[in-house]
Amino acid sequence: MHKIFSILCLFVFKIVIIAQVPITLNNVNMPGANDTLRYTNAQITSIGNYTQTGANFNWNFFNLVDINQGVRAFKSSFQTPYSFYFLSLNEYGEKIADTIGAGPITINNYWNYYKKQTSPVNAFIADGSGMTFSSIPVPSYFSDKDELYIFPMSYPKYDSTTFKFSTITSSLIPITYSKKGYRVTLVDGWGKIITPYDTANCIRLITTQYSKDTIKTNFGGFSFPFGFNNFQRSYQWFTLNSKIPFLEITGNLVGNNFTVTQVRYRGYKKMSAPPPPPPPPIDTSLEDIANSNYLSIYPNPVKDKLWISDFVLNKFLIEIYDVSGQLIKKQSIESSDLNRFIDVSEFNIGLYQLKISQNQKVNWFNFIKTN
Repeated sequence: MHKIFSILCLFVFKIVIIAQVPITLNNVNMPGANDTLRYTNAQITSIGNYTQTGANFNWNFFNLVDINQGVRAFKSSFQTPYSFYFLSLNEYGEKIADTIGAGPITINNYWNYYKKQTSPVNAFIADGSGMTFSSIPVPSYFSDKDELYIFPMSYPKYDSTTFKFSTITSSLIPITYSKKGYRVTLVDGWGKIITPYDTANCIRLITTQYSKDTIKTNFGGFSFPFGFNNFQRSYQWFTLNSKIPFLEITGNLVGNNFTVTQVRYRGYKKMSAPPPPPPPPIDTSLEDIANSNYLSIYPNPVKDKLWISDFVLNKFLIEIYDVSGQLIKKQSIESSDLNRFIDVSEFNIGLYQLKISQNQKVNWFNFIKTN
């Protein structure tokens, strides 16, 4: 009996260990041909604290406020207008814009190209770009490829790589652009992430580009170069199936000061969350609270029992919804019951919404189920 018990304990221990192993990303987890990947831009002021990280960490970004949606579409290089210049089975193009610039400096049909390579290093790289200027196709290349992600990528990991890029120099093109620098990537956390789209296992990485950029204009035989530092940082959360960051927070780095310029998450928001009820007044008396019909839930986050506290003796209806808006539990509770709790022990880890209906009054709460 003791031996059976020991084997059972070892089996359970192994399950726990396996469940806590961080995910590992490879080139197959990156975008490929005909991948149409939807994303949502969110308000910068709604991100909250994004710098915290660690092993087996839970990031909660459910309260991101949407601005607009978009799509990143990847094509095999053979399906793009600049296939002649980027011939490879593992080359993929992404259209960035129909038109960039204005007047004599107008670029049309701008594409970026990426490549999944295994040599000299296993990586997903930025390979170059294609554009059209005055009806002439203009390819531009990284002479030193920019390894955006080096594989296998898991926690913890540190990489530093160099890159060099330049558009072609021609008397027909009045402007050239070049950049040279290095990229530092640090995988500094893993765990679970919650966004308005979904909940998923992830790894978190920080990638920083330190670049010296130069723009050179050529008019009337005169050249006017202008150089500047271009330091950019991106906090990225990747899952096995997202292909692009599940959440990405990007911005400019000046010294030690990081300024966020864009926040976007993978997918579209699945459910509009109703606002939580307002908290009770800070300086009210117990009698005032008793007359306010105030409800609260605890603990939050919760592991097994979610308790409901109220000051009004009445019957109320409980409904719990997941982030997709699906009703997963319904229960009636009497205020006079001594055990006013909901058993959520069988719920999956993630964010849920609790609706409490009491007579004509409805209260909404968000709560997180942990393991």
